[in-house]
Amino acid sequence: MSDEAPDEATAATTSALAPEAPTTSAGPPPSEGTVEIGDTSYQFTVTCQELGAGEVVVVGSGEDPDADGAVELYLQAFLGDPYIGLRFADGTLFEPSLELESPLDLYVQDDVIRASAIRFVRDLDLETGTATDVGFGELEIHCYEYSREAFE
Repeated sequence: MSDEAPDEATAATTSALAPEAPTTSAGPPPSEGTVEIGDTSYQFTVTCQELGAGEVVVVGSGEDPDADGAVELYLQAFLGDPYIGLRFADGTLFEPSLELESPLDLYVQDDVIRASAIRFVRDLDLETGTATDVGFGELEIHCYEYSREAFE
């Protein structure tokens, strides 16, 4: 993806350059990501898969700093249907609100995926749209390499 020009619809509007990936003799570092919700920051080791046309799927794992357990990350950086979900060890799922006034906008540029002002909820009922607010958050994912294997 880094050899292609970013699609204008997905390019971030800031002029800041993405940080350059540290290099080692063994190749690029593991891809990584951070999701912040309120005052809590979740760190992930991630695997990125480029699907073409600027669309990326990211899966990752990390530790819940507020509880003893793992947390999983799933992200679809798709133009038409973006999504992010965090699943905790107890089965709780944090995901974006379905409300129109807080849509999920992901920006993909130079192998970095960013989003801000995400309204996270839990216990989302897809039929009614009702949910319990968790708080506002943001994310930043650095894809230093891409997997060729399909996620299951």
